Amino acid sequence: MLIDFHAHVFLDKLAPRAVQSLAERAHIVPHTDGTLRGTQRVMREGGVDRFVCLNIAVAPRTEAHVNDFAISLLSVPEAIPFGSVHPDSPHALDELRRLHEAGVRGVKFHNEYQDFYVDDKRAFPLYERCAEYGMIMLFHGGADWGFQPPAKAPPQRMRAVADAFPQAKIVVAHLGGQDMAEDAIRYLAASSVYIDTSFTACSVPVERVERVIRAFGTERVLFGTDCPWDTPADTVRHLRSAHFSEAELDRIFSKNALRLLGEL
Repeated sequence: MLIDFHAHVFLDKLAPRAVQSLAERAHIVPHTDGTLRGTQRVMREGGVDRFVCLNIAVAPRTEAHVNDFAISLLSVPEAIPFGSVHPDSPHALDELRRLHEAGVRGVKFHNEYQDFYVDDKRAFPLYERCAEYGMIMLFHGGADWGFQPPAKAPPQRMRAVADAFPQAKIVVAHLGGQDMAEDAIRYLAASSVYIDTSFTACSVPVERVERVIRAFGTERVLFGTDCPWDTPADTVRHLRSAHFSEAELDRIFSKNALRLLGEL
C-alpha cells in the first residue's frame, strides 16, 4: 500500500492561476494542473492508493472557503482532506470545530504564506484545540523557495511547539526542514514529531535523505511528494535507491500513516 501524505489540490476554477503563480514564485515546474482530477491521475500512475489533500488559508477571509473545499473532498474515496485555519481569524476555533465535526482529520499550516512564526503564542490556542480534537497538524518545515529568509518554521522553532504540545500529532514536512537537514536532526530527531519526504526527490541527495530518516527512525517518517511539485513515482525511486529494507519502506509508504490516522 502507498499513501501520499502531502499533496496539494485546488478547486478547479482556482487551480490554473494558483499553480502558475506558485510555480513562478518558487521557480519550479509543476507535474499536474493542481485539480483533483489531475492529482488523481498522477497518483494512479505512481501507484498511490490514498493521498492527503492540502490547502492553505492564506488569509482569514479565505479560511471558510478552504474548509468548505476540504469537507467536500470527504466524498472522494482515495482523498484524505485536511483543512486550514489562520491565527488572525476570529473564527479559527469555530472552523476547527466545524472541520472536526465533519470528520476532517488534520490541518495544514504554512507559516510563510500565513505570515507568522510557528512558535508565536497567538497560534497556541489553535494548536491546543487541534490536540484536544486529535487532529493532525502538518506544518511546512524550513525554507520555502518562494520566500526570502529567515524561515518562519525552522526546526528550532518547531521544537518549541513540539515541547509545548507533547500530546499533539505534529508532522513537519520536507524532512523536518527544507534545506535544513542538520538542524532538523539537531532539534527535532529527539522530539515526538513525524516528518515527511515531500519535495526530497528533486531537492535532497539520497544520502542526506537517508541520514535524516535514520536519525528520526523509520517509525516516524511519512511518504509524501508535495504534488504537483514532485511525483509519487520519482519519490518512490528516490527512497528505493537508499539502503532501506522492505519492512522499513513499508512503514514509510503506509503503515506510519495508518497508525497516525488511527487506522492501524
